[in-house]
Amino acid sequence: MLLEREAELAVLETAVSEVDAGTGALLLIDGAAGAGGTALLRHLAMVGGRHGARVLRAGGAQLERGFPLGVVRQLTLPLLAAPDDGDIPVVARKMLGGSAHDPPPAMPAVATVLHGLHTLLVGLGEARTVVLLVDDLHWADELSLRALAFLTARLRGMRVLIGVVLQDGAGTRDPLVQEIVRAARYRVRAEPLSVAAAGKLVGAQFGSGYDPEFAEACHEITGGSPKELRTLLGRAFSHRLGGRAGECERVHALGGSFRQERLRFLFRRDPAVEAFGRAVVVLGAHARLNLAGRLSGIDPGGCAAARAALEGTWVTVTPERTVVPEPGLVRVVEESMTAAEAAAAHRAAAELLAECGFPPEDVAVQLLQVDTLRDGREIEQLRSAAVAARRRGASDAAARYLRRALLDLPPGSAGRARLLVELAAAELDLDPGSAVRHLAQAAPLLPTVRDRAAAVSWIPLAVAASGPLVSELVRDVAEHLGPAGSLDGYDRELALRLEARTWFADLDDPGRLADAHRRLAELRSGLFGPDAAERELRSVLLLAGMLTGRADAAGTVRHATEILDHEPAHSGRAWSVLRIVPLLLAVAERSDVARPWLAAAREHAGRTGSPAGLSQVDAQQALGLLSRGDLTAARDYAVRAFEAADPGRQDTLVLPAMALGSVAFATRDKVLAVRVLEATAGAGDLSLFAVRRSLRGMLAAGRGDVEAALAQFLDCGRRLDRAGWQNPVLYPWRPAAAVLSARLGRRDEAVRLAEEYHERAAAWGSPALLGRALRIQAFVTEGEHGIRRLRESVELLETAENGFELAKSCLELGERLRETEPGEAERLLARGHRLAEQCGAPWLADQGDGLFLPAERTRVPARRPELTRGEATVAELAAQGRTNSQIAVELRISRRAVEKHLTSSYRKLRIEGRPDLAGALGVGSGTR
Repeated sequence: MLLEREAELAVLETAVSEVDAGTGALLLIDGAAGAGGTALLRHLAMVGGRHGARVLRAGGAQLERGFPLGVVRQLTLPLLAAPDDGDIPVVARKMLGGSAHDPPPAMPAVATVLHGLHTLLVGLGEARTVVLLVDDLHWADELSLRALAFLTARLRGMRVLIGVVLQDGAGTRDPLVQEIVRAARYRVRAEPLSVAAAGKLVGAQFGSGYDPEFAEACHEITGGSPKELRTLLGRAFSHRLGGRAGECERVHALGGSFRQERLRFLFRRDPAVEAFGRAVVVLGAHARLNLAGRLSGIDPGGCAAARAALEGTWVTVTPERTVVPEPGLVRVVEESMTAAEAAAAHRAAAELLAECGFPPEDVAVQLLQVDTLRDGREIEQLRSAAVAARRRGASDAAARYLRRALLDLPPGSAGRARLLVELAAAELDLDPGSAVRHLAQAAPLLPTVRDRAAAVSWIPLAVAASGPLVSELVRDVAEHLGPAGSLDGYDRELALRLEARTWFADLDDPGRLADAHRRLAELRSGLFGPDAAERELRSVLLLAGMLTGRADAAGTVRHATEILDHEPAHSGRAWSVLRIVPLLLAVAERSDVARPWLAAAREHAGRTGSPAGLSQVDAQQALGLLSRGDLTAARDYAVRAFEAADPGRQDTLVLPAMALGSVAFATRDKVLAVRVLEATAGAGDLSLFAVRRSLRGMLAAGRGDVEAALAQFLDCGRRLDRAGWQNPVLYPWRPAAAVLSARLGRRDEAVRLAEEYHERAAAWGSPALLGRALRIQAFVTEGEHGIRRLRESVELLETAENGFELAKSCLELGERLRETEPGEAERLLARGHRLAEQCGAPWLADQGDGLFLPAERTRVPARRPELTRGEATVAELAAQGRTNSQIAVELRISRRAVEKHLTSSYRKLRIEGRPDLAGALGVGSGTR
């Protein structure tokens, strides 16, 4: 059954009829493989037989191209095997080699064969029309092609119709094939079937009750190829499919399977196609036509034929001559190669890409697939690729290349130590723990103290303080290298970097911190300012001075400004400065100094694709905005920084957690507070300890549990005092403890804490901090003296750039003056309300004591807020006792999505966290 072939069949009828009238011709049937060209050729034979013509058939085959005159012999041997056929001239028999029963003669001269074939066809045509059919013309041997070309040029006056089938793209480089094609008088193209025709085939297989969607799926899978359609439908029938729409997925699976079987058969039949397909898959993204041809090892003609056999179905060739393999080809090739063959192919591809000047990473991708590296050259190629990867910010790729190179290096070798150091440098952004272990392995193998110091100096400050293994390694190397004062040049730079790490590791040692201010005074900048190593050390010493309260805000701003003036924001060593200096400027209330530098640092982090860098910059921006009282923008930056931070890495989580915790404390946002507490559970960092205690105290005060709240803040203070952290600006536990003590009636303790806070604030010297301290003193002081303190607070805060603190002082003073000076009180309250609105804190006017909402104002409203369907589902599962991981698996969503739904639900329900969900939702809690 030939569907949609009416026009083509008419051409076949016309060709046979006209040739029967004495006009010889060539008829060309072309089209894609499987499109039905062979079926049309069979129909041409049938038409010829119906007209009484003698039909001769032959077909080319790739494996038989080496047999001279193979196609000619297929056409003539049946004739020569009939000795009594009087239509065959005797002279033609002799020229073509005698009868089939004779022993094989020696190969006759080509000219003799051509003349004999022509004579044979002329003689046959005198009696009746001859239809000579050749399938797969492009696979015919060269001598047969010459014979056919010879005949096509001499068909005039002969009753001979030559019909040939040629696949698209085949034979394009063979001049004999092209000569035959150009001689065609009739041309028929086998086009793919339409969806409607595919439906007819489906109906013939499954009956008229099939679903159109099933037919459309079959057409999509086969591209309308009649041969593939029939094969697919037969296979679907054998698998008991019924042509229903619900079976489309199954028929897609069957289609992929049988197409791959056909490809495997093609590989077995044509080794050149297999070699070309393997080359394309092995080269991957670098598969160019010329490279695939070279890697496959086949000649240009064979390469063109192999490409033609695969193109359209298994590969796509772009205008840039890149060859893109289909997934099915990749699977078949990977299944067909042994491990040894795959390794050899990838090694050959690596050598080819290196020879052609491809970048090191392109070569390294191939070497990653090799079982064993053969020589140092291949290891160096992987090292070069790692360097290139780190330059573009792809530390994960660099680490992968170096790990592969290390597999074939013997333990204890100097080369192994060098690679371990480079691997550690690449891993510092990914897995600091592994980086430190690799540095510890490399240090004993490095030949000199300088080499060991250079390796250890890459350890980030936070990692250097993460445990005794790292800190002891740093101290040991620093001791062997010697103090920076006795060294010059590169050795001095290394000594300063190691010293910075030892200071950072000792930030909770009060005895050590006491000398930080003195050490900072000893550093003298050169003519061109502090060098990179000194800037890093100065940053750590400034941090130590701020924490101990021995430095003041003005001096800190002066040093920090000098550091940023000389530190490039795009430097790979700028991480230490990024972590410390903008924070110092924020607590000194001069975040404007750091703003341009942070903008450049964020641009660099975005360009290099560093989520950790972006998180650190956003956290610093949040702290700077908070120091100016811009709560809305600070919250946005802090949330973004916290969400971008890696929760599994404390070294990069500290700053975002501090920023979000500070925003939560300033805004009394219980949901944010719970989020920080959950993310930092078990953290050992002293900064996070202080943040956690402050948030717990805030939550307890909000619940009305003043005793528990005060205990949290006092515990925070004791721990910070033991570490020598006396500066009140970064972890303000004293004002909270003073207010809570006053609420409990412990007036003396409240006054003492407020006085200590004011004393330390005055020593630091930033106006907003001092204005806040005056307000806390006023809170615990009654009468005119308290009002005088509030007036001083407002006056001082007028000079600061912190509208949030000014709003609180205005509101507090306005409340105090309501009865005695109502006019001024109204003006102050109106101004406080306006400032609170501008800062994103309209709730500020509702606070009872300037610090915490009264317990009765934190109750959940009786009416349940409207949750989205996703939020309600996640919240109800959490209320029933499911963990975040269990909810994610049950609902088939990510764990981050679960966390976001819960955070939104907490905010809408106005609850602190998971324990309050059951009551807020009105569902029973339980465990699973």
